[in-house]
Amino acid sequence: MNFSELEKIMSAKGVNALAEIARVLNTTPQAVSNWKARNQVPYHVITKLSKLTPVNNSQASPGAYSLSTNFREEDSISLSDILLTMAEQLKVILLTTFVSVYLTFTYVQFFQQPQYFSRATVVLPENKTGNLGGLAGLATQFGVNVPTGAQVDLSSPSLFPELLSSRTFAELILDKEFYLDKYGKKLSLLAILTHGDEKSKVGKDRLIADAVNKLNNMLAFDQDPMSTISVLTVTSEEPTFSKELAEVVLIELEALSRYFRSETVREKNTFIENRIASVEGDLEESEQALKGFSERNRQISSPALMLEQERLKRDVEVQKGIYLTLRQQLELAKIEEVQEASVVQVLDRPSLAYSSSNKRLLFSVILSLVVGLGLGVLIGFIRSYLNNNDMEERKKVRRTKQFFKKKIKDLFKDRRVSGIVSGLMLLGLPLFLGAESSSPVYFGIYSSIQLIINIIYLIVFIFSSSLFIHI
Repeated sequence: MNFSELEKIMSAKGVNALAEIARVLNTTPQAVSNWKARNQVPYHVITKLSKLTPVNNSQASPGAYSLSTNFREEDSISLSDILLTMAEQLKVILLTTFVSVYLTFTYVQFFQQPQYFSRATVVLPENKTGNLGGLAGLATQFGVNVPTGAQVDLSSPSLFPELLSSRTFAELILDKEFYLDKYGKKLSLLAILTHGDEKSKVGKDRLIADAVNKLNNMLAFDQDPMSTISVLTVTSEEPTFSKELAEVVLIELEALSRYFRSETVREKNTFIENRIASVEGDLEESEQALKGFSERNRQISSPALMLEQERLKRDVEVQKGIYLTLRQQLELAKIEEVQEASVVQVLDRPSLAYSSSNKRLLFSVILSLVVGLGLGVLIGFIRSYLNNNDMEERKKVRRTKQFFKKKIKDLFKDRRVSGIVSGLMLLGLPLFLGAESSSPVYFGIYSSIQLIINIIYLIVFIFSSSLFIHI
């Protein structure tokens, strides 16, 4: 329809000015001016003309028209529209929900690998302050500040989570053997976590690195900063293995902590012994100096001699006090070194799990039901939109499909695109083919993932190159 025909129709309805036409058609005067300049009226405006109804209002101007209620509310969505669309697409919604629930139930029931955890509750000692006792007090009297706060070292309970994830701790238990029903025999933890009962194809260092990563995923140490109660959790595919591994972890963790503590005490003993030897020499010199002064001065009458005597006696008393304090600290350190008190006190021993912790069938089914229902409603609304009877919307959908098809064809027919892709992949080909995996399985170079990547890379490169040559 051209604009002159629109003017005739609107004139017959008593609408002549461009502003009035714009108001009646619910658009802008600029849009009407553009229609007049092109002498062409859009298709959606033609559909609006059939929806024009006179305004039944005595105060309205003669010839006033408005859009019908249906047109004014065509862009609004009510609850009835939603329910109607869901009813129309009920088959798609129910089918999508059934597929989601069925696949989830099948996977959880038959394919998901069960995980069993064993939990142990332990009580860790609090961080002790530096046990310098009288030595710290004596040093303070002479203006020397000796730190007496909590001393954190490798035996500190606050570092237990870091100890569990360390390579040092992993190497202590990787040689331990455990029985698994999966293999029907005992295997080392290193073999269980890596190559199983098959022969290893990589070096031991690589096996240990892989085993440490997997072991960190199996162990969890939850420590409450406000309490001395902590929980050790071990998760694996077999309940007996989880329980036995948790017991071994507790034993080795306590042994490693005791080792670090004994090393700390041993260093402390060495330091005190060296100080005793040094202070003992100073004490002997002070005593010899006092002895010589007394032998030279049998009778002391002058104030200067009396002052000198008091100074020598004071030096002897100070050195004697330091010496006695060091001897006391040495005895305490020796007692601490030989005591066999447990670092980790187990409140609840590792337990045997009777059900898997990850296979929550009811929760998974309910979740899949909600997800499937939501996905089904979404697909239903999309199908309802694509099957819309509105000619203008259907034209837009068709144009969108045509654009997608056209652009995809142009993408494969464009020589520049295929040339850029094949050129870049040719430059990167030596890097991909020459990259050696850290744990090679195929051809002594590639791992399984790297081999798949290289195969896909070669397929894309050959396809893009042949497409470039063909074009």
